[in-house]
Amino acid sequence: MANKKKKSGEPKRPPQHHGHYCRICGEHKANEKFSGKGHAAHICKACASKSPAQKSEDVTINRLHDMAFRYLNEAEMKWLRNRRNDSRPEVQELARQVFEEKFPRQARNEIKAQLHIKSILFRVHGEMYDSYGDEYIANAEFIADTSGRIIKKLFDENNIFMEEKSVDIGVKAVRKLFNVAVHNYDISFWETDLCREISYDPDIDLLPDFLDNDDFDFNELDDDDNMEQTDNSGDEAQDDRVPTWSVDIKYKNGTEQRTKGYDYLPDPVMELFDEFDCYFEDELSDDEFNEDDVDGDDESD
Repeated sequence: MANKKKKSGEPKRPPQHHGHYCRICGEHKANEKFSGKGHAAHICKACASKSPAQKSEDVTINRLHDMAFRYLNEAEMKWLRNRRNDSRPEVQELARQVFEEKFPRQARNEIKAQLHIKSILFRVHGEMYDSYGDEYIANAEFIADTSGRIIKKLFDENNIFMEEKSVDIGVKAVRKLFNVAVHNYDISFWETDLCREISYDPDIDLLPDFLDNDDFDFNELDDDDNMEQTDNSGDEAQDDRVPTWSVDIKYKNGTEQRTKGYDYLPDPVMELFDEFDCYFEDELSDDEFNEDDVDGDDESD
C-alpha cells in the first residue's frame, strides 16, 4: 500500500524521542536503562547509583541549562538570582553565566553598584573636538582621588612632559565625578566594550579591499597575521605602540583595573575627558588678572 502523502500546510509533528526521559541527567535513554521503579521516578540506573547530593546538583544544572532558552516568570527569576550564591561552585558559575546572558543590563548594573573608585589615572593622546567642533590633538593625563583634588599633566607631541595644573573640587564633587565614570560611561567595562583586537574608524581609515566588505568576519583572520606580536619562544613580545587612551583605577573594595586602547578615541573616552577637563577651562592666574587690570587702568588714565 502506498504511503499517504502529507497535505501541504499540515503542521509538522515534533520529533519523537524513543525510550524514557531521566530527570537527573536530562537524557532520553532506552527502556533497558531504567529499572521498574526508575521508570516511575524518571531516574535511569546510572543516576540511581549517585548520591543524593549529586542528584540534587545534576537536577539544578539541568534546570539552569533549560532556563537559558526560554521565558522566565518572576519566581524563576528569583530562583536564578539565588543560585548565583549557591555553595556548589559549578552551580554558582553556571547560574551567573545564565543570568548575565538573560539579563545583561541588570547583571551589569549590579556589578557597577558594588564599584566605588578610590583613585584614577586617566590618560588621553589622540584627536579630540572642542566646543566649536574644531579638531585638535589632546595629550593629557588626569590624576584624581577621594581627597577631591585633580591633577592635570600636559605633554607635547613627543610625550615629553610640559606642564602640570591642579584644582581642588571637593570630596563631594569628585565622588560625583567617579560615579559618572562608573554608571554613565561604564568605565569598568571598557576592556570588553572598547578594546578589540581589530577595530577601525570607517570615516578615517582605509581598509584593503578584502577587508572592506560588510560580510567579512574579522575573527577569521589567520593567526599568522599577528605573528609579529609574539616571539619564537611563544611569549608575547613587548608592544611598542603608544596607547591613545588608558585608565588605571583602584576601587575601594581592593580590586584594580588597568585598561588601554590603541585605536581612535571612542565616544565614552572623549566624553569622560571633557568631564575632567571642564574643571580646568577658563583658568586665569592671579598674574594674568593683575596685568589686565593694570593695563586697563593705564588706558583709562
